Amino acid sequence: MRGEDIATLQNKLGSLGFDAGRVDGIFGPETSKALKEFQRNTGLPVDGICGPTTVEELSRVFGRSETNVHSVRELELIRTQTRSLSELSVAVIHQGFLDASAELIRTTLASNGAHVQTSMHPDPSKLASLCNAQQADVCIHIEEQPGKTEIRYYEGFSYSSSSGLLLAKLISKHMKAPECDLRVDVVGMNVPVLRETKMTAVSISIQDASFWVLHTLRTAKAIRAALEEWTSSDFRHHI
Repeated sequence: MRGEDIATLQNKLGSLGFDAGRVDGIFGPETSKALKEFQRNTGLPVDGICGPTTVEELSRVFGRSETNVHSVRELELIRTQTRSLSELSVAVIHQGFLDASAELIRTTLASNGAHVQTSMHPDPSKLASLCNAQQADVCIHIEEQPGKTEIRYYEGFSYSSSSGLLLAKLISKHMKAPECDLRVDVVGMNVPVLRETKMTAVSISIQDASFWVLHTLRTAKAIRAALEEWTSSDFRHHI
């Protein structure tokens, strides 16, 4: 079950404090659990089915809060996590033709002790599933897309990934630093590889293959510096 109706349900549950997970328009286990918790708390039959009675009760108590509990919990996880880069599990993924770049990013992060796996699949939804199966802490997706030089995080259905936005901004900052001097924009996108991954995920989308040939090492170092900062106590205390 997928679509706008599911996203609306997830948004309403999240704004009421029932964590349905990332608002992705997919009725998965987290959404089912949150719906049952809502039904239990409002005295409805706990069947995990969003029928007419449940829809009516949701409409009655929905307060139109713009704060989704899952987004708040994403930030809280960053604030409270104490692992360093060397303790992170990172997935580096792509949809083809970037094996060398993915491997260089992997070795750059692994040189600091991070556990890194690379995956490739032309289907972005399948790629997201492979990434989820790894149970990684962070997903770095790289791609070549003509006319685009962006770092993307998940944003869709009136929801955005707080942790994805933070990581995208950090990577952009380190790519723009003098030692890298690469200009990229941070953009929210509703695409499968960001919507369907369950961990903090960003997608680095660059306009042509020559960039990856010339600048993969600098990009890899920027990603490493961003993750080092992302896991630092100083950064966590200022979120």
